[in-house]
Amino acid sequence: MSKKAIFGCNLKSLIAGLVAAAGIAAAVPVHAANVAVVDPNNRWGAAIPFFQSARFGDTVTTFSSYSSITDMSAFDIIWDADFLSAPAGQDTRVIAFVNAGGGFYGQVERPCCDPHNVWLQGIFRTLTGDPDLIFGQAGDSSSSAPSQFLYPDLSILIAPNDIRGTTFDSSAPGQLSNVDAARIFATQPGAGGFNVGAAWATTDLVNNAGRLVVVSDIDWLNSLSASEEDALDNFRLFLLAGTPLPSGCGAHPNLPECQQGGEVPVPGSLALLGLGLIGLLGARRARG
Repeated sequence: MSKKAIFGCNLKSLIAGLVAAAGIAAAVPVHAANVAVVDPNNRWGAAIPFFQSARFGDTVTTFSSYSSITDMSAFDIIWDADFLSAPAGQDTRVIAFVNAGGGFYGQVERPCCDPHNVWLQGIFRTLTGDPDLIFGQAGDSSSSAPSQFLYPDLSILIAPNDIRGTTFDSSAPGQLSNVDAARIFATQPGAGGFNVGAAWATTDLVNNAGRLVVVSDIDWLNSLSASEEDALDNFRLFLLAGTPLPSGCGAHPNLPECQQGGEVPVPGSLALLGLGLIGLLGARRARG
């Protein structure tokens, strides 16, 4: 075969590879989650349409109580927007939901709401195996200063948005006490530095299943700024597929040793690699 014919064959192979790569990229689905929001007091008016937006396309079902959720296993995430009740018997259902791989967000609030805080505390103690956790009972902050995201070794603050060091609205939050510092992702710097946000990845939990996030202060969801939307985006992804990071990688996620398994090639790089292999294959066939 002539060189011209070989070149033509390779060019066709490259074009075919490019089309195939583009098709693969277009076919990758955006994961829309099926989520339950337990919101008896209608405090998540801003968050619910956010999940339903084209950004995610989540199916959101709102419940007035945990007992009204017939089948928790039907959901990927349960968002706790309650802060007053302590629903008897429902703690075991939430624990089973997380142990089956679900993501659960718990809402702590003060000073009104220690019955609900204690209810959540029991759930988190069971799932984390840490009997010393205290949610809210240590008092509440006297400050309305913004709370700040920190740099823990968890993907919750770097994926899909880097929100480390940014702030969110808070108003007299309750303290999250006796929580492993490696799980704390937010504090309120005013009033002595209250811990107001913590998360546990799958490998942090007793049964090596599910994921947990807890935030103290429901007021941050009264409305959502652009940065708070990014934070809620991160919480959502963490509850679906969050991971721990190697030690020190929360503060420095771009270090080579923090690229778990090496950097994931961007779609363009994958396409070029595929095109190169296709071209070589075409040239080998032409020579044969």
